[in-house]
Amino acid sequence: MYVYRIVLFLVFSGYLLSPLLMNGWGNPDIAWYRPFLIWGSLIALTIWLEQKRKLDER
Repeated sequence: MYVYRIVLFLVFSGYLLSPLLMNGWGNPDIAWYRPFLIWGSLIALTIWLEQKRKLDER
């Protein structure tokens, strides 16, 4: 059941961050790597939550 929470978190976060990402890619004043940092942090958070889940199940 916990895996569904992670998927729900990813979908909800992607939905919330999508306008920020689209504005970041279209605006030349913003650093080119900003959208990648946002997605990278989201992926890192998901990996951390998955590792925590595996430790809790032992």
